[in-house]
Amino acid sequence: MSACVIGITATSENEPQQQNGRRATKEKMKLETKDKTSCRKKQKRHNSEHDTESVSSGGSGKPKKELEIEMDASVLQRRQKQIDFGKNTVGYQNYLSKISISDRAKEDPKTPDKYSKYSRRSWDMLIKIWRKKLHEYDVDGKSSKADHYSDIESEG
Repeated sequence: MSACVIGITATSENEPQQQNGRRATKEKMKLETKDKTSCRKKQKRHNSEHDTESVSSGGSGKPKKELEIEMDASVLQRRQKQIDFGKNTVGYQNYLSKISISDRAKEDPKTPDKYSKYSRRSWDMLIKIWRKKLHEYDVDGKSSKADHYSDIESEG
């Protein structure tokens, strides 16, 4: 911080000069405070520019999280069981026979990665979406559940 020195004389003859001197020092003080605030604003702008650089590189504004791997054995076992249920369907077998790995598109069903870290709710939603997409490959466009229910109705 810079200090401002005011020169005031004790004689009454210099009163007009004192007022002019005071005005001059007040103006100097105003200019100094403006300079200080503009420096602060420049610093803030500089920081905000730095923040926008990280935003523009990331896209979403949040720093990228590292890919976390699920290590809990019980969670992995439960997820594998859900995947096995999906792979044991008629729709999955038809899907494998109809579409080769090289011909698969982005919208085709893709088995969720059990090793990625997901919340329970997110994992359940991934499985649900995957299973619904697999039902598109069921025989005659019917789901295996519908076939199962029709078999039960015909027996009873």
